[in-house]
Amino acid sequence: MFEKQIPEINRVHSEGATPVEFTFNGKHFRIHAVLSRWCEAGGWWNRISDGLYRPDDRARALWRVEAAPIGALATFELERDEINGTWRITSI
Repeated sequence: MFEKQIPEINRVHSEGATPVEFTFNGKHFRIHAVLSRWCEAGGWWNRISDGLYRPDDRARALWRVEAAPIGALATFELERDEINGTWRITSI
């Protein structure tokens, strides 16, 4: 099974815990709208009684946002690791 390559975010500026802008692939994006936000607890799949152990990958907060440099809006899914505070893009 092939693992999906996750794009790295170069920098995220947030107000509190909410992202407001980020740099991705050398472009500065301003978030225009938060479409949804949710949290996932690490290891939730370990509670499914299928007898398989899966390592815990920690708790994280996710945002689906509309963001754009100058030009057309695009939808991004941003993820913030609640333990170490790092950000990544999980979907474009």
